[in-house]
Amino acid sequence: MKPLKILAGILVLFSFSNSIAQVQDNDTVKLDIRKILSFALDADIASALNVLEADSTKLLSEQNKKLKTEFENRFKFGEDKSTYLNDREKYGISELLKIYANYWRVSLLNNKNNYDTLLGTSLFLFFRNKYSLTDFYVADSLQSDTLDYFLKIYINESGLMTTGFGKTGKLLDLLAWKNQKDSVFKFNLLDEELKVKVVLMTDFATLGWEEYATLGTYYPGGWATDDALYCVKDAYDLNSETFLVSYLAHESRHFSDYKLFDKKLSGAELEYRAKLTELSLAKKSVQYLISFFLSNANYESDNSHNIADYCVIRDLSKILFKTDLEKDTKKWESIDAEKINEASKSVLKENTEFLKKNGKDFKHFIPKGY
Repeated sequence: MKPLKILAGILVLFSFSNSIAQVQDNDTVKLDIRKILSFALDADIASALNVLEADSTKLLSEQNKKLKTEFENRFKFGEDKSTYLNDREKYGISELLKIYANYWRVSLLNNKNNYDTLLGTSLFLFFRNKYSLTDFYVADSLQSDTLDYFLKIYINESGLMTTGFGKTGKLLDLLAWKNQKDSVFKFNLLDEELKVKVVLMTDFATLGWEEYATLGTYYPGGWATDDALYCVKDAYDLNSETFLVSYLAHESRHFSDYKLFDKKLSGAELEYRAKLTELSLAKKSVQYLISFFLSNANYESDNSHNIADYCVIRDLSKILFKTDLEKDTKKWESIDAEKINEASKSVLKENTEFLKKNGKDFKHFIPKGY
């Protein structure tokens, strides 16, 4: 079985959290938390530390002092001095999680380099020792199917479930949880009536590198597979617009597009369409979504979410402001939700028609390689 590549809604306690947890601070003097976390989500901790250092001359609130200390403990020194691993000891996968945390940390601090092979080798040596795999050699660590197989065995033996060996955005990831429950949701997605299976997951040992990079503020809120949607249940009020739009509609768009386009779309294209779906339906959260997309838009990023954020803002700007890319949040706030809904529907419809007509030739706005 091919390892799963996660297409996750980013949970910021936010709403594209697709998910959602927004950092709030009412203090007079405060860190530029949004910029720090934006760099972290783009796997660029070096730049986040630079912002943190620049802000260090300010008289910080107790809340911001705490965040600064925790961020520096995790990333500023020669090793991770935070309580990340200790906090997760009860799940029984500390040895494995340490391997991933070391990989995430070095990758985040040196984001121009690729440490995937190093992780693969470390994992395979771990599994070879754990299961006495004398017939296998280190070279086999480059086989993702092999790593996926032993990773799932190890996680399952620990009483947990996992997505397996795969990537979230730029980095190889590890998501593992203890409990899950199947549910069925029925709803209309623009012109489509959908009935989807949703797996509600709870009690996570790890929510992956995004959680690690942002001190637990952002993390995958869910993802779509061929058969079901997977949801990080504790991230949502299941009656809220955040769940119904930023999770359910977003991930259902992935679910529908897998079938509609036979899995030929890139990660950035899938996220572009899912984010437009959110903006087509959102009412209360529409301005938050716009603000979040603006903060994380980066056409040159290695992260499909950031590329999609840029393209969504760019294409809506052409309709709503007659400009190439409107960055002024005040101007966006002056636009009614209904107008943003209609513009998003229009762009999404145009994109769908384009894809159906051009087949594989769909990268009309995505940088080469995505």
